[in-house]
Amino acid sequence: MSLRSKHPPRTGSAKEAIRDAAAALFAEKGFAATSTREICQRAGITKPVLYYYFGNKVQLYEELVLDTYNDYQKELRRAARHGRTPNERLINVLSAMFSFARHRHNYWRVGFRMVLAPEKESPSINYVEMSQADERLLAEIIREGIRRGEMKGRPEFIAGAIVGMAISSILGFLLTGQPLLDRSLAKNTIALLTKGCGVNSTYR
Repeated sequence: MSLRSKHPPRTGSAKEAIRDAAAALFAEKGFAATSTREICQRAGITKPVLYYYFGNKVQLYEELVLDTYNDYQKELRRAARHGRTPNERLINVLSAMFSFARHRHNYWRVGFRMVLAPEKESPSINYVEMSQADERLLAEIIREGIRRGEMKGRPEFIAGAIVGMAISSILGFLLTGQPLLDRSLAKNTIALLTKGCGVNSTYR
């Protein structure tokens, strides 16, 4: 008999419990070392419930990463629409990146683990390509700043520098709790990286 039930379990939060448990375990132990039994134990569900929502561990991992990535991109693009100036929009986007890392840090840990210590048996997820989407979004904002005469330089280079500093800050936060991933850090980071781009820079 198949473990995939014809009817969903009545616990409406079961799917989120599975996702949260899997994210924590993948972040702690990696994909290969995490078993479905451990995920079920941490989520407080049985294997048939897990298999109802996710056919196997690979599917669970892929949906977890891709769904989280889509949520992340929505947050960044929402932030990019707000702000009177391109500089404010850059700060808003970086603040959104920091906020996501603070509140959903296990998902960042999973990504860092796969990039820095890839596992042979892990699903194929192109994390580098994902980070390039962040750079493209930032570059769009920087181009607008250049068109308005408020910035100068190469948009792709500046955007890459912003993402690089953001990743460095987030990695430091995950490892040591510092720096604080707040709006002040986002503002100072953008000021530092756009100092040479501003026509009338006031950064000190």
